[in-house]
Amino acid sequence: MLGNLAIVLIIVAIVFGGYHLLTKNKKKLKKFREEWESGEFLPRREDDQSVSMYWENKKNHNPNYDGVDQLTWDDLNMHTVFQKINYTQTSVGSEYLFNQLRDIDPTLENIQDEEELYKLLGNNPALREEMLLILSGLGKKDYTNSSSFFYEEYSKIKYAAIYVLLALLPFASIFLMFFNLKYGILSLIGSFLMNTTIYYKNKLKLENSLYSISYIASIIHTGKRFASVKHPQFTSLANKFKKNVEPIKKVLFLDRLASIGRGEGDIDAFFEYIRIIFLLDFISYNNIIKTISNNKVEFHELWELIGQLDAAIAVAFYRKSHYTYCTPTFVEKEELSFKNMYHPLIKNPVTNSSILGKSTLITGSNASGKSTYIKAIAINAILAQTINTVLAESWTMKPSYIVTSMAIQDNVLDGDSYFIAEIKSLKRIIQLCEQGKPSISFIDEILKGTNTIERIAASASIMEWLSLNKGMNIVASHDIELTVMASSVYENYHFSESIENGQVYFDYTIHPGPSKTRNAIKLLEILDYPENITYKANKLAEYFTEKHEWEEMKESK
Repeated sequence: MLGNLAIVLIIVAIVFGGYHLLTKNKKKLKKFREEWESGEFLPRREDDQSVSMYWENKKNHNPNYDGVDQLTWDDLNMHTVFQKINYTQTSVGSEYLFNQLRDIDPTLENIQDEEELYKLLGNNPALREEMLLILSGLGKKDYTNSSSFFYEEYSKIKYAAIYVLLALLPFASIFLMFFNLKYGILSLIGSFLMNTTIYYKNKLKLENSLYSISYIASIIHTGKRFASVKHPQFTSLANKFKKNVEPIKKVLFLDRLASIGRGEGDIDAFFEYIRIIFLLDFISYNNIIKTISNNKVEFHELWELIGQLDAAIAVAFYRKSHYTYCTPTFVEKEELSFKNMYHPLIKNPVTNSSILGKSTLITGSNASGKSTYIKAIAINAILAQTINTVLAESWTMKPSYIVTSMAIQDNVLDGDSYFIAEIKSLKRIIQLCEQGKPSISFIDEILKGTNTIERIAASASIMEWLSLNKGMNIVASHDIELTVMASSVYENYHFSESIENGQVYFDYTIHPGPSKTRNAIKLLEILDYPENITYKANKLAEYFTEKHEWEEMKESK
């Protein structure tokens, strides 16, 4: 009778659990479909340092690892671009995508494989939704640092055999009871007290590691689910998942041992004592570390397969959310051409089309669009080489590293003034050229941290050096003098404005040739500066234009 009741209870639990899972998945599917229909999603907050862990681990273990450096990343506000793209469901996917956007490789080794995934998951809703459900089951946790396990050696617990012997003591005590009840009971109580003391004395050393191990077990479980996907276009990937999960699947059982009694119910409290008394955390941890350490390659490949799938769905979503995008064309010629390209972070952006050669100088008035234009090119050049996606109707470029010198700031911690910080930033570009690596450099307001004479002299010299060495360079400047000095080497383009009814209007469109207009003094007039200031400013500007020297200030009487 009791046996039949137990069977009925198990069946009810299974049915209820299945119904709960089905209801939960229906809600998830509804959410996914609404997001894909609207092209919008609410990003889940993730810690920036946690998201960058795979990138940092990879970079720290490969001194020659190149990519988008921190200054360029910050200059272009690439973290915000990353957040716009980051429609990932897992921490593995977030870390993989972050690394992907920083890992520029001019050989473009894997870009076509990634493109096949973007198309497959973008054009096949049924398969994509199945992938999303599996990935959302893994979810996101900050600071698991799961990628460190295929770079670092994690030490096992010392004297692990002693923990196993201590775990066997309660069983030995029960066996002793058959021969001597008194000593058996005393031994059982003593083993319980000793193991509980040892557990609480040492558990703090393992808590962080068990947190990471728990997520690793979830990664392996996710891989197991992917291995079971039945779809003709997913067969080869399913086989890869199966191959990599097989040697490490016992981690799933070991993790279950370490998680016994971690719930909130009364029965969980009972099982927690079982876990403590038999030191299951320590025994499981040791065996999990051993399993992962002996199968690093398989865990690494499994981790990257999950990250690749998650990031691919995010890229497919990003493409869907934009009214225009294209896949880039790559050539060996040092030329960059595009049609109707726009900045990914600007709402209702103005598009621009250009054919840029090896060296380009862009001039124009304040707020006319120079900085936004070159940032848009730099960002799209990164997206082209990392996720094979450009926000333009067409895009052609030579595969190159992208490096910028733009939003320079004083470095108080290092004791660097603005000018020192600026020349250090420019030095990075020079070093990249000296190494002979293909590059496109973007410099906004070159050497603005020093006096006019030295700024123009040094700027012209740096620009000339860049034009004679490997790599393309695009420079934006207010200094009209540079348009004349560099006219034989640099192609000149400009942004301009019009003034109507006391208002300044910008078209934010690039035009051929050097800038012929200045608006700084006009802006002073529009903002009602005293007339004697604006009149004098205009006279001084006219004098310098005619004489090429500054008129001396008059002494007050």
